[in-house]
Amino acid sequence: MIIRISIGAFLLSPESVAAISALKEDRLFFRSTIDIYEGGIDAAAGYLANDKTPELLIVESTADKEGMFAQLEALANVCDPDARVILIGAENDIELFRTLISEGISDYLVGPVNEGQIKESVTKIFQTRSGDDGRVIAFAGMAGGVGSSVVAHNVAHGLSEMYDEQVIVMDLDIPFGTAALNYNIQPRQTIIEALSNSASLDAVMVNQFLMGFEETKLSLLASPASLGTGIEMSSGQLDTVLRVIKPMAGFIVLDIPHIWGGWINDVMALADDLIFVCRPDLANLRNAKNMVEYIGPKRGADAPTRLILNQMGAAKKADLSSKDFKESLALNPVVSIPYDPEAFGTALNNGELLSKASPKSKATLAISDLTKIVSAREMVEKEEKASFFSKFKIGRKKD
Repeated sequence: MIIRISIGAFLLSPESVAAISALKEDRLFFRSTIDIYEGGIDAAAGYLANDKTPELLIVESTADKEGMFAQLEALANVCDPDARVILIGAENDIELFRTLISEGISDYLVGPVNEGQIKESVTKIFQTRSGDDGRVIAFAGMAGGVGSSVVAHNVAHGLSEMYDEQVIVMDLDIPFGTAALNYNIQPRQTIIEALSNSASLDAVMVNQFLMGFEETKLSLLASPASLGTGIEMSSGQLDTVLRVIKPMAGFIVLDIPHIWGGWINDVMALADDLIFVCRPDLANLRNAKNMVEYIGPKRGADAPTRLILNQMGAAKKADLSSKDFKESLALNPVVSIPYDPEAFGTALNNGELLSKASPKSKATLAISDLTKIVSAREMVEKEEKASFFSKFKIGRKKD
């Protein structure tokens, strides 16, 4: 597993500085950002009062138990409550360790520490937190030209921005994929390399094929958009690539081409969330009905199949209504995206996303709503994690 997080270390001892510095050379952390500061836990409280909290804080203190909790209280007042914390202290006290863990500290290490201890601690924390594979969200158009790819690419960007998560987009349309165009990226390597090396593929190799999008947490496994690759996708190859990629990101967005075959059937059946994109016309209604009846029974109750209507209003007098789709498919469209040729045309021609080209358009707002739905985080009440900062504040109020 490649760990892709931001780490801020506020340290006192040269041994701790050496241990954290060594992580920068470790391949497990080569996708992480690691910043090291002097001054220990007190410096962390001062610095983070005016700066963004990293996903992992490593702080060092030489204070006794009472002084350490006073320092932690000051830190809790300025930090994001979801941050993970590793505390390096001077007291080798099992009762102190248990108290800190019960309060929500992710790990307590007695200094001096070495690289191996830090690496083991970080790995344990983030394997536990990210033990589940990323959510696989598949987009499929029910006819050519319905805008499924554009919607998928904009939703993927929205997921990375809204939830500050790693998102990987896989463009599965080998001859005609448009993800690289829509993100305005010139890929050096593509999904062809991943498929060709599926027998030996691992996370390190996949990272060589991924292309980052601007200063975001979105990465693209692009299509070559070439007719002469000589590669035909197989279920086995795609399954291998997905098995490697799924632990690497919070969301994996699959842009499925408008074709039919065994691997299309498999990926639709196995996706955590399947979105059928339709224009509001009779051909799309027929194709969606066939697809829902064929794929629906293979997916199970816990894997939603969703319907969205795109380009609503393009042919106002001829458009079918949401009610027509609901009655025929027994699926209520979760989002209707209005026809907005100016917004979409500007975005496509400039290699921009809708959120940048037309941030206030109704189409952009509809895609934002869809992003929240497919994240599966807005529909369910989120359980509060046992983070140090939230528990510490609650615990202090009881004193």
